[in-house]
Amino acid sequence: MRPYLAVIRDSFREAFATRVLWIMLILIVVLLGLLAPLSFERALAVSLQFSDFKNPQAFIKELRDNRNSSGNPAGYVWSRLSDDFKHEVKSVKPDTDRRRRMSVVGRARNEINRLFNEPDFYDKEVWSDTRLSSEANELLDRGLTSLSKEEARRFNRLAFEAAFPSHVEASGRNAIQFVYLRYPLGDELPIQETQLHQIGEQVLSFLVSRLVGNIGVFIALLVTASIVPQMLDSGAIDLLLSKPVSRPLLFLSKFFGGCTFILLNATFLIAGLWAIVGWRFGIWSEGLLWTIPVFVFVFAIYYSVSTLAAVIWRNAVVSIVVSILFWAICFAVGLAKSSLDNWFLDSRRTANIIPAGDTLIRLTQTGSGYEWDDENQEWRELFEQRRRGGPPTAGRQAAWLGAYYDATNDRLVGIRSGGGSRWFRRSSKLSIASQDNDWKPQESIETPGGVRELLPTRNGDILVAGTDGLYRLEGEATGPADAFKLFGMSLPGLGKTAEFVRIDDESFEWKRPFAAAIDSSTGRVLISSGDTIAILKDVDSEFVVESSSIRKSGQERVVGFAGDRFLTASQDGFVRIFDASSSELVDTQRPFGNNEPRSVITSPDGRWAAVLFHHRKVWLFDGKTSAPIAASLNGQGDISAVAFQADSSFLAADRFGRIIRYSPEESFAIKATMEPQPDFLETLYTRFIDPVHTIFPKPGEMENVVTWLMTKQQTIGPDDTDELSASRQVIDIQEPLWSNLAFLAIMLTVTSVLITRRDF
Repeated sequence: MRPYLAVIRDSFREAFATRVLWIMLILIVVLLGLLAPLSFERALAVSLQFSDFKNPQAFIKELRDNRNSSGNPAGYVWSRLSDDFKHEVKSVKPDTDRRRRMSVVGRARNEINRLFNEPDFYDKEVWSDTRLSSEANELLDRGLTSLSKEEARRFNRLAFEAAFPSHVEASGRNAIQFVYLRYPLGDELPIQETQLHQIGEQVLSFLVSRLVGNIGVFIALLVTASIVPQMLDSGAIDLLLSKPVSRPLLFLSKFFGGCTFILLNATFLIAGLWAIVGWRFGIWSEGLLWTIPVFVFVFAIYYSVSTLAAVIWRNAVVSIVVSILFWAICFAVGLAKSSLDNWFLDSRRTANIIPAGDTLIRLTQTGSGYEWDDENQEWRELFEQRRRGGPPTAGRQAAWLGAYYDATNDRLVGIRSGGGSRWFRRSSKLSIASQDNDWKPQESIETPGGVRELLPTRNGDILVAGTDGLYRLEGEATGPADAFKLFGMSLPGLGKTAEFVRIDDESFEWKRPFAAAIDSSTGRVLISSGDTIAILKDVDSEFVVESSSIRKSGQERVVGFAGDRFLTASQDGFVRIFDASSSELVDTQRPFGNNEPRSVITSPDGRWAAVLFHHRKVWLFDGKTSAPIAASLNGQGDISAVAFQADSSFLAADRFGRIIRYSPEESFAIKATMEPQPDFLETLYTRFIDPVHTIFPKPGEMENVVTWLMTKQQTIGPDDTDELSASRQVIDIQEPLWSNLAFLAIMLTVTSVLITRRDF
């Protein structure tokens, strides 16, 4: 054993003799030193964020339309804007490019934030007809002159959002301010400390993946590439082989000597990050420490290729070049699969299942619609919707914000998402389709700002709910009628035959995070708004609060009824069951760890509920027995949509267009399968690309394992929204581990055999 330990010590000496190593150690120390002063402080949510705009174009239009009226908040705010900004708004024409219009939105945000700093911003007469929130009234009762500077800015923000509820989201009270050497970095962020920890883990995952997983591994290959070639030099190898040692064990000693050396360096960097982040942010993540062996494993994969090349050519430069070529091949194979997945096949996945009477309709990730043709066993295309700007799995907002079949009026009702970035978000519109028109959706009326949910009712009324309140559609929305102008440009607008009318009593505070559901049997509406969960009931065509409770979490939720229970599923993966009459917590489940839920679907009779998670698994609940259901569903882990039919049959969609019907009354036994014949693209994928990718090593995908270790989630969420309806990228953590482990074992075996049979 002693000779092999000596070989490992020699590996350390050779590595320490390189200048690259010392440069790397110095860079690690400098990096940790630069990160150490970064910290955060608790603050009040004051600044207006881009994501706070429900529709920035409509907001700017309202300011401009009221420029000659100073007696209302819109005209008053316009009068206090800078002349330069007013001139820029007026100069925007219909043919102005999108970047210029986005710039106007950015400047509008900066102008409003500037107004919040002005102590005389609030005018009692201007705000006389505006209903302030309870927090704003508390600050007002204390006297504006007695408030601190931060509290005064907070009050101005509350007064502003109360004046423009249709255009600006209501803000939570608490925020986080990042500081560096006690100097603030930008605006405060309206997040809770629990959310800060989640964001911090995601940032650490990205940083460690890129810094250590890419740059660090490449530098480690440069440092260790010469170890094996130098061992095989004349004189060195002769001296080693003159001793009673095994050639394979000699090689493995050199190999693991290089890996141990990298282990120490990775430990130095990652343990330093762990200590700094824990000390400055309170994020003591054990998952960060578990990434150390992961990155040594990734290095070992590339190093096994480097050592094989070294045994064949005995040249360090060739070893590095071969390792880079290996990385390029792995990257190309992974890119081919991910491109086919994201751009072509994932767009075919079912996002919504709509049982429409005696037919079945499915909507894809991109918003296209298909009807099942039972005679030909295929999906017949009804309409096609192509989304621009990237694949549907890149964290984009859903193409449809709810879609259902209205049996009373024999029509499909849905909200077509306006889409767009947080800078230039477009309005969503109501879409209605009838069987007489071959289910072609007709866009008609714009929905109120901040709409998050479309609520189906038994009598055919169309209800929508969001951070602007609860609305009912009055009149017939048959299609676009008139137009209004935005920045002088004509756009489809509100028709005169229909409008959304607010039907809540306005005593409830509507804010983010927001979710809503309706009990189809009683017509009661379940609302999750901020930290409040409430049930609203219809009293003389107006919805009033029947019961409410405070559930502090600061997280996005999805909600739904199930018999005499209602369910909430939050971002942290917890499913909570409440008594619908008293709003008391009955049970708590966490079926899939920290994975995020996407939706809660309830059967028409209210008995069954299904919670669909973003990592494409389903959790089932029986409202009659108030207990989870242990059902074996085909495709669990690949289910992209679920629904219940009128007879409470359960539908689950997986793959690229398959839907399976189950019978809940028969322990969810399979009753029918709707699956078309695969086309050329699917056949190419399933028979060639996916098998090749499965057996091929995937060192680049080990960053998915890092993400899982840091967040305990099998999905990667979008960066520009916290909405649970936004799509997530599903990651696989098992396949990369096993394929890379098998490749590493094969490479070490081949190199050991080769070094045994060659003459040196």
